[in-house]
Amino acid sequence: MEAAEKDIVIAVRLDEKTFKRFARFDMLTRRKQWVRPALFSLILIAFAVVALLTRKEQSGMIAAVLLIVGLGLPMVYLGTFLSQVNMQAVRAKLKPARRVYTVTLREAGIRVENNQKKEDPLEMKWAAIHSAYRRKGCIYLFVTAAKAFLLPDRQANVPDSAVWDYLAAHLGAEKCKS
Repeated sequence: MEAAEKDIVIAVRLDEKTFKRFARFDMLTRRKQWVRPALFSLILIAFAVVALLTRKEQSGMIAAVLLIVGLGLPMVYLGTFLSQVNMQAVRAKLKPARRVYTVTLREAGIRVENNQKKEDPLEMKWAAIHSAYRRKGCIYLFVTAAKAFLLPDRQANVPDSAVWDYLAAHLGAEKCKS
């Protein structure tokens, strides 16, 4: 299918840095997956303080254990997450950057063609698109709450600001977040 003259075509070349930045944004900023471990840690630290204030026998030992777990949990959680993201980036062979898919923004919706394997293109109408986020160096186009396409800067056939303006015009301000 030929792209119309006013279509925006983005032949996405994805690299490790962009992938890792997206993973951190999605997990920590958009989905706020850090809140529950942080809350649990605060509860453990509060119990440690209470244990110390009781000044009973063994309260120091209990407080120490609670503090170690309360302070260690967020570090282990974040470390595990970052390690998994690094392993995913290595498995995806994104170093050096490679072409992964081509996104075409059209009046009717979007079309995504996989450049890595032969499969039917994904076509979606604008109303079905979940949201779009503009971040440093990339636009994250979420077609569902769990699936996004990354549109790195300087890869479209138009300026980056035109890509964002086109998305905002078709998705609406409520779905486009800067």
